[in-house]
Amino acid sequence: MVSSGAIQIPSRLPLLLTHEGVLLPGSTVRFSVDSPRNMHLVRERLLKGTSLKSTIIGVIPNTRDPEHDTDDLPTLHKIGTAGIAVQVVGSNWPKPHYTLLITGLCRFSVSSLLKERPFVLAEVKQLDQLERYTTPQRDATATDDGELGELSEKFYQAAVQVLDALSLEERFKKALPMLTRQIEGLKLLQKTRKMSPDNEKRVTDVQSLYAYTVIYFPNLEDEDDDGDDTAALERKVHGANMPEAALKICLKELKRLKKMPQSMPEYALTRNYLDLMVELPWSKSTKDCLDIRAARTLLDNDHYAMDKLKRRVLEYLAVRQLKTSLKGPILCFVGPPGVGKTSVGRSIARTLGREFHRIALGGVCDQSDIRGHRRTYVGSMPGRIINGLKTVGVNNPVFLLDEVDKLGKSLQGDPAAALLEVLDPEQNHSFTDHYLNVAFDLSQVLFIATANTTATIPPALLDRMEVLEVPGYTQEEKVEIAHRHLIPNQLEQHGLTPQQLHIPQSTTPDIISRYTREAGVRSLERKIGAICRAVAVKVAEVNHTAVFDLAFSECFAVCLFSDKAAPPELPIVIDHIALKDILGPPVFEMEVSRERERAACAVFIIHKVITETCRIYSHDHF
Repeated sequence: MVSSGAIQIPSRLPLLLTHEGVLLPGSTVRFSVDSPRNMHLVRERLLKGTSLKSTIIGVIPNTRDPEHDTDDLPTLHKIGTAGIAVQVVGSNWPKPHYTLLITGLCRFSVSSLLKERPFVLAEVKQLDQLERYTTPQRDATATDDGELGELSEKFYQAAVQVLDALSLEERFKKALPMLTRQIEGLKLLQKTRKMSPDNEKRVTDVQSLYAYTVIYFPNLEDEDDDGDDTAALERKVHGANMPEAALKICLKELKRLKKMPQSMPEYALTRNYLDLMVELPWSKSTKDCLDIRAARTLLDNDHYAMDKLKRRVLEYLAVRQLKTSLKGPILCFVGPPGVGKTSVGRSIARTLGREFHRIALGGVCDQSDIRGHRRTYVGSMPGRIINGLKTVGVNNPVFLLDEVDKLGKSLQGDPAAALLEVLDPEQNHSFTDHYLNVAFDLSQVLFIATANTTATIPPALLDRMEVLEVPGYTQEEKVEIAHRHLIPNQLEQHGLTPQQLHIPQSTTPDIISRYTREAGVRSLERKIGAICRAVAVKVAEVNHTAVFDLAFSECFAVCLFSDKAAPPELPIVIDHIALKDILGPPVFEMEVSRERERAACAVFIIHKVITETCRIYSHDHF
């Protein structure tokens, strides 16, 4: 026998492997037993035992789910708790199992395993020799371990850590977070309803244990306490470098926050508001890249043509060199779909070295999307402008207001009217979001709006923007764009290389004139993507074919993309015949026939005019 004070346990203990719940000394836990090893232990040790010694067993956390129990013994935890089974209840529904009520006695460590079947029997060493702390309340803490065990039943992993702690100080350190959560829950319960005498006593006991822990182990306090969070938030408020008006409001809200209990719904609303205020870039900005030559090179590499837009960006950079306090212009790119208005906005941000944020305005019909909701509403949130500034983290980004001509209007207000303050250089230095209720400076933001037409834009909003027309591309420009940007991008997206697919310069005009009819290049990009997908199928077949039949090489152009075509040689060249096999018959006819028809009509009309003139002249003179 192994003895420790009044507790005596055998040196050999049968082990109960538990998957849920951790038994600690002084606690009483109910376990459900249905695995083969545990069932044998109950039947042969507890039910057939005739002495008190036979009711003492060891309880060890099991890392394996009993439902997946196998013949192999799982890796045992090194630390366990010896306990006495005070109750055994058997049942056959829904399957045979036993329910054990076990009271923890002391800790032990597993020295060696004596046998594994039919149940686990181990040589154990007792580990309940605790350090002695001489305090005036020492007698009142005799049940500390039991209280800790009761609190730990709901936190399996944390309870295992408490079980592994051998010293009292380490044990309190592991159990302190669980005590804190338990006290907060009991306080909330005490505020929301009248407690029974048993619950009131429980609150008193837990608070006494917590006070004992804080007094005699002051170094165990959690560093992430709510008080520390509030202090950290106050430091962030002072370090956000916000204007005086915003700082005054934040300090007022912070003072209210300190007086609120965390259980109040308004606590979370106020905390979210303060978190947003400290995250906004009140004075943080990026430095503009004002190198005009580098900007011109970058714009030319990103976009072909669009000389008017490029010239306007370079003019802005030149003026910024001469006057650093220049306000951001309000530009509006108007043109048909697919001409690259949105991509030009991204290129401008890269040219200036600024952050880029896109706000899609198509279908927006609530002015709160722009100006935010007032904090008195449930689920209130800031508008898209403030959210965008929070996302980019600087106060001088490039904001792209996409599809500004497709704004709607409803009973919730007119978002186009809400944009008047945003896009007015004389007013946006004090833009006030309803959620913030404090002015924010938008004068350094470069706003770029895009639209397909100016007909649906309200005149007051259109008057605040500098409209730049983006016309469609000519066929020659589309050919150049295809070979500079579209074809390389599609090859990369489809995992192809120029050594596998080649679209000649002579084939691209046929794709443009016979299969697309648009001002932009969006349909052209889709057609090139269709060609890449068809070629990808053939390339995949080549990769899985070991031998090439060169006898079919002469008929590649005729049957290259048919189902029975032979594996092609690389690179695959797209000519007029292959183009028809992939994209089908031409959708549009060439314009040459119409030109010839118009020329023939003109010749016929001229002939008629000359004939009639001669007839009139002859009639008058003869």
